[in-house]
Amino acid sequence: MPRPFTETERASIRRKLMQTGRTCFLRYGVYKTTIEDLTKPAGIAKASFYLFFRSKEELFVEVFLEEIPAMIRRLLDASFRATDDTREALIRLMRAIVQEIETNEMSRMMLDDPAELEKLAAGLDYGSILAQSASIFAPLIQAIEDAQARGKIIAGDPLQLTYSLGLIKLLPVGRDRIPQPLYDDLLDLMPQVIADGLTCPARRAPASAANPRNDGERSKE
Repeated sequence: MPRPFTETERASIRRKLMQTGRTCFLRYGVYKTTIEDLTKPAGIAKASFYLFFRSKEELFVEVFLEEIPAMIRRLLDASFRATDDTREALIRLMRAIVQEIETNEMSRMMLDDPAELEKLAAGLDYGSILAQSASIFAPLIQAIEDAQARGKIIAGDPLQLTYSLGLIKLLPVGRDRIPQPLYDDLLDLMPQVIADGLTCPARRAPASAANPRNDGERSKE
C-alpha cells in the first residue's frame, strides 16, 4: 500500500495537475485528455488523481476559475475604473466580457467545439461553482453595490444583477449561428438595453398593472 501524501506533497501535486490540465485541455480538449496525460507529469498513479479531483470536468472548472480574478481586474479597468458614467461603465463592461470570451484561450476552446461544451455542462456541479463564483466575483459585485449606494443602479440583489450582465455571454456563444451584420448590431444594442434596464430610476410596476387584459377588465367595472 503506497504511503499517504504529506500536505506539502499534496499542494505540489495539485499545482502540477492544474498546470498540466491547462496545457492538455488547450491542446486536446477536455474529453480527449486522458487521466494518464494528467498524472504522468505529476509522477502519481492514475488512481491517485481522484484523491485531488473527482473528474476531469472538475479539474477544468478549477483551472478556468483560477483565471477569473485577472479577468475581473481587466473588466473593471475597462469599465468602472475608466469612467464615472455608470451606464457607460455597464456598456463597456459587457463589451469587455464579450472580448474576453472571444480572446481567452480557455473560452475559445469551448466555443470552437460546441459538442464538448455541452458534454462539459452536463457534468458540472453548478451549486459548487456558484458558491465559488460569489467570492471570485466579489470586486465586480462591490462595484455594483457602490453604484447602487449612489442611486445609479436599480435596487436588487447585487449578485443577481451581476449575473444579469453575464447574459451578454449568450451572444458570442451563438456567434456561429448569427449572420455577421446581425451579430454586430446586437453587440452594439444588447449592452445598451441591459444597461438602460439596470440604470432606469423607474420602479417596476406590479404584474397586474402591466397586464392589458387586467387593465381592460378594471376599466369596465
